[in-house]
Amino acid sequence: MRELSQADKLFFFERSFFTLDGLWMIEVENITNWETALNIDLTVWKKVLKIVIRRLKKYLNLVGNDLNALVDILTFRWSIEGWGYKVLTREHDKVKIIVNQCPYKGTMDRNPERTEKLPLICRDMCIPLYKSVSKEFNKNITLYRPLSMGLGDDYCEFSFSYEETAKDDNILGDLTKNARKISKEDKLFYFEKTFRTLDGIWMIESEKELGWDTALKLDIMVWQKLYKITFRRVKKYLKISGNTLEDLVNILSFIWNCEGNIHDIYEVGENKFTISIVECPYIEAMKRNPERHNRIESICKEMCVSYLRPVINEFNPEIEITRDKFIGLGDVKCNIILSLKE
Repeated sequence: MRELSQADKLFFFERSFFTLDGLWMIEVENITNWETALNIDLTVWKKVLKIVIRRLKKYLNLVGNDLNALVDILTFRWSIEGWGYKVLTREHDKVKIIVNQCPYKGTMDRNPERTEKLPLICRDMCIPLYKSVSKEFNKNITLYRPLSMGLGDDYCEFSFSYEETAKDDNILGDLTKNARKISKEDKLFYFEKTFRTLDGIWMIESEKELGWDTALKLDIMVWQKLYKITFRRVKKYLKISGNTLEDLVNILSFIWNCEGNIHDIYEVGENKFTISIVECPYIEAMKRNPERHNRIESICKEMCVSYLRPVINEFNPEIEITRDKFIGLGDVKCNIILSLKE
């Protein structure tokens, strides 16, 4: 079993993060319509950013909820995600930032089928999203967005103002003079945690809007397409040139190690492997949320193999996958059995 490095995990989560978000949006739109998908997307990201801001505030050891703290958090996140920006004004009561590179716009620009949606994403999703999270962080912070690349401008402008009141007892933090240099540890902290948060909230909000059956169908489609893309990436990353049973086991083991899926691999005969999963991060996440306990069995039984089978068939149609144990159904482990067809 390959010993994972920090670079391995960062490769996996950084690439998968943007892919996962895009796939959820596209699949929800395909199964419903643009308006529904955008409404869910906005709700998802309001909740995701609220959690991200809380995490990063603690991670960066920031005190108070003033404008400086918010800007430190947002620019830290932007630096990690690969935004290009410049802070033009930085004072306690006003901050002006221009953004000339956005990874989400970049992704849509590279996809001709999504280019026409860019103005709608900027106007109906990005602008209200940042106004909302800013106001929620501190009711005295106001965000003005006069310019946006998605609406035809040369850059996006974020102009924040902070109005102190007699009742405002918020502690003013120190002005940050220099942008924090982003480390690999910073990136991995952000992408690994946010990847799981993003997927979970997309699933929950889709269920609220569309019902459990449709949400489960979406979850299967999203992860099937994510794994097809991930297989190609990991195969190239690990320099695997073939599509043998052993190659498949190595690819799956790498992915699952990155995800925190604790497992053992047993070779059973010449053309058969059993991968025994003793701890699943997705089941553990649902166990921590009492509202998701009733969904564990369905996710484990109906989702896992359903999204893997087409991916494995595309990798090598002579390999079949079966299961005989399920943690979500009360077993102490999940057994994934991979074998060559006779």
